[in-house]
Amino acid sequence: MIPISLVGCADGRFIEAERERASAEQVEDALSVAEEAQRIGRTLPEYPEDCRRTYRSGVNEGDRLDAALVKTDRALSRANSQIRVCAGWYDDVRKGIAQ
Repeated sequence: MIPISLVGCADGRFIEAERERASAEQVEDALSVAEEAQRIGRTLPEYPEDCRRTYRSGVNEGDRLDAALVKTDRALSRANSQIRVCAGWYDDVRKGIAQ
């Protein structure tokens, strides 16, 4: 009868020990991920200044509507072109980090 009682107590102790071991493994995994993030952060190149540029349409009060539309369309085309260039740069950076 006594051995049965002791076995019942031992289960809780082993479960708690297993929880502590699992928790310790999670800490090691988290530290590993954090170290990798720091390494990647140190190797990222500076963001290109051209990618920070903003555009304005240049439309002025009193401009004819057709001229305003042309100015706006040109500004939008320049902005879209910049987005494509910056997206290509970002994709290249990501490929380099993934390797």
